[in-house]
Amino acid sequence: MTNKNLKRIFILLIIAFIFSCLTVDRVCAKLDSAHVSVTHATCYPGRFVGMEVKLQNDVQIAGFQFRITLSNPELINFHTDSIRVDTIVVPVDTCTGPEPHGDSCFVDSLIPTPVRYCFIDTVGSLISNFDIVQCHGDTSDTSSSYCKFINILGMAKYGQPIPTDPNYRTLFRFGVDVFCLSDTVSDRTESFYMFPGTFNFLSDPLGDVVPFDYKQGDLTVWWSVPGDANGDSLVDLGDITYLLNFLYRQGPAPCIPETGDVNGDCNVELGDIVSLLVYLFREGPPPLPGCWHGKKEE
Repeated sequence: MTNKNLKRIFILLIIAFIFSCLTVDRVCAKLDSAHVSVTHATCYPGRFVGMEVKLQNDVQIAGFQFRITLSNPELINFHTDSIRVDTIVVPVDTCTGPEPHGDSCFVDSLIPTPVRYCFIDTVGSLISNFDIVQCHGDTSDTSSSYCKFINILGMAKYGQPIPTDPNYRTLFRFGVDVFCLSDTVSDRTESFYMFPGTFNFLSDPLGDVVPFDYKQGDLTVWWSVPGDANGDSLVDLGDITYLLNFLYRQGPAPCIPETGDVNGDCNVELGDIVSLLVYLFREGPPPLPGCWHGKKEE
């Protein structure tokens, strides 16, 4: 082999190496280029809780779509802001018989459809300046007062994608309502599921899909505090006021009825208020883990 041929082969190898590096860099830059997680949280029953979604990204992000579902909708539901009637485009067949020209019979029709809008908080987040941010449940889910999954859509302003950052930062916060769980419920942890590649994706400014991995978050619901009738995790004068309103002014029952049974006799009555007064102001015995047979009429 002559020196001239060796030189040509060497040049071709260099060109191929440079091209492969560029291609591999573009492909590899897309592999696990982003990481999405939901943080862990704890709360008492009957509360509203904001759950934080965080993002760490090695490429710029210009848009996303997520579907988050619940592992146990008996514990919590996504918080509904409102249910409004929007119009969606539906193709309608206007022909009365076979159509020889394909789908020329179909015309777009605007159909009023109820849509569930769910809570989303973007204040101080990476998407606070996005052009489009939507959070809603399925359109067929509006007959129920509960929301078991949410779809979140975000689109950045043109030329203003989320910049890269090696650290996790707040992407947005969604809201959940925790049910009034009895202390007899043993499974008190809710997980938030998201399956990348199904209904979930990130995109870069060129519109290419950015693969990501997801770290599942969860929410743990604590057991109630005996005597904490108003559910603020404290036992104080506010609980006495709450029980007075419940017994004598048609106020709401305690979220966990057992918390109102301060003396442990399985009824909520004046004696429980007296027990709380003695505990708080006379150094009496602490409230007992109660039970509930219903409101006792005075």
